[in-house]
Amino acid sequence: MNEMIWDIKCNDLDRVSLNIGHYTSIYNEHDTKEEDILQVINDYFQKRNSNKNEVVIFDDMNQETVSYASHQSWILNHELVEREHGLASNAILTKKILRNLGNHIEIGSYFNSINALHEDVLSLIKSELPICIKKFDFKAFIKLLEFHYEICEDYDRLIVRLEKILPILVEEMNAISGQKTLLIYFYPEANLSPKEQVRFRKCLENLAVPIIVLTGSMHFLSNELEHNNYLRNGEHMLTSSFINQLCWDAPLNFNETDIKQSLNKFIHLYQEKLELLPTVTNYKLGDIMLFEPIDLYVGITYLNHIGQCFELDIKYDLLNMPLQKYVKSFEKS
Repeated sequence: MNEMIWDIKCNDLDRVSLNIGHYTSIYNEHDTKEEDILQVINDYFQKRNSNKNEVVIFDDMNQETVSYASHQSWILNHELVEREHGLASNAILTKKILRNLGNHIEIGSYFNSINALHEDVLSLIKSELPICIKKFDFKAFIKLLEFHYEICEDYDRLIVRLEKILPILVEEMNAISGQKTLLIYFYPEANLSPKEQVRFRKCLENLAVPIIVLTGSMHFLSNELEHNNYLRNGEHMLTSSFINQLCWDAPLNFNETDIKQSLNKFIHLYQEKLELLPTVTNYKLGDIMLFEPIDLYVGITYLNHIGQCFELDIKYDLLNMPLQKYVKSFEKS
C-alpha cells in the first residue's frame, strides 16, 4: 500500500484523518474510541454489505476517493485467531480446508464410497426404527477434524500458535480477496512478554499485506513517523500541518529531517508515559530525558501540542539563549 492520508467522514463518528502506510500503527488513547473508527474502516472495505453509502474515505495526499473495492478488510486479535482452532463453519481455516478439498476432483468419489459403507453398516441393524444415515460430505468431514500439536514444538505458548496460524489465515484472506487483503489487528501486545512482542511484530511485518494495528505498546509502533497515528480527544495529533509548524517555529536552525527523526524517537521512547504527569529533564535521570537541544524543543512542543500536562526540571545554563527563552515559556507561574 502506498503512503496516504485518509480523511474519513461518516454520520456516526466525528471526521478524522489517519496516516496510512503498508504498516500503520494507531496508539491507543483511553479518551478516544479508536475501535469504532477501525470498525467503520473495516465495514467500508467489504465486498458485501459495505457501508460505502454512509462513509467517505478520501486520500488527501493523492486527492482522490479511496474505493471500497480497493481492499477487503478483516479484523483480528489474539482471541479471534485462537477461535480458528475450533473450525467453526464461518472460520477462515474452515474455508481454507474446504477450498483445498474442492480442488481435488476425486473427493466426490471418496465421499460416495464412505456413504456406501455407511449404508452397508446400517443394513446390518435389524430394527423397525425409521432411521437413516446422514450423508457424509464436506461439513461432516470438517466436524471430524481437530488440532493435534506435537509437545516438542512448544504449542502451549501463545506466540508459537500465533506464528503458526496467522500466516495461514492471511494466505486464505488473499485467496478470498484476490490479493486485496487489509488486516486490522487489535492489541497485538496482549498476553505477550516484551520479547514475544518483538517476535510477533516481525511476524506481522512478514505477512506482506497492508496492516493497521491498534496498540498500547511501543513494540508495535510504525518505524515511519508518517505511518504513526495518535488521536486525542477525537483529534489526530501527528498531522503534516503540526510537523510543518514544528519546523517553522524552531528557535534554532534545526534541520527538518532531524526534527522529524527527533519526534519519531520521542514517540517510540515516551508515548507510553503520557498517561502520567511526566517530568522533563535535560540533565539527570527522569520520566522524560531530553539532553540534546533539538530533542528538548521537539519533546516539549509535542507535549504542549497534544495537551499533555508535564513538569520541567531544567538546567538552563546548558541551553543557549533562544532555547532558554522558549523552554521558560512553558514554566508554570
